[in-house]
Amino acid sequence: MMTGIILLSVYFTLLQTRYDQLSNNNTQLQEEVKQLKNRTEVTLLQNRYDQLSNNNSRLQSSYQTLSVNHSQLQDEVKQLKNRIKVVVKSCPRGWTTFGNSWYFKSEEKKTWSGSRADCEQRGADLVVINNKKEQEFVSELSKDGESWIGLWKEWTQGGWEWVDGSPLTETFWAAGQPLHDSEWNPGTCCDQQGKWTQGYSNDNRKWICEKKII
Repeated sequence: MMTGIILLSVYFTLLQTRYDQLSNNNTQLQEEVKQLKNRTEVTLLQNRYDQLSNNNSRLQSSYQTLSVNHSQLQDEVKQLKNRIKVVVKSCPRGWTTFGNSWYFKSEEKKTWSGSRADCEQRGADLVVINNKKEQEFVSELSKDGESWIGLWKEWTQGGWEWVDGSPLTETFWAAGQPLHDSEWNPGTCCDQQGKWTQGYSNDNRKWICEKKII
């Protein structure tokens, strides 16, 4: 009987010791897991920090580049404004400034060839209309009647073009225009609706010269 009790006591002691060992191992494992989680979080946070830091560096670099470009653009705008002021002030008497050109509207009348020759003597040529705003400006100059412009067509060539050799990219013809005949006929601007019409080259009309200034 006593022997059995002693054996049970020894067995219980062994179990208690094993339990304590397992409990200590579990505590150590929990601590290691905790430390591992902390290291992983730190690594993730460090990676995120590095990523944000790199993004910030790139943004700062982009900002500096944009700042330099902005300063350069401001200087260019300032120079252009000053240049325009000089150009406007130096515009010859009888001429009008619009955009990058000077314009001269005649008071006398000549044929298309005579009108172009007059423009050339002034260091210019008959006006070339490149866009809607310029068309509106030329229309205002022609309120007192149609004027010769630098648009012409020779039947042997078959197509309309400007005196500087550029093709028509935007047209403002009146209804029913241009006429399709075999004569050498230049264009005029503008009718009462501000549209182009086709005239006969030997007709006498006023004209509009254009000189590029920029």
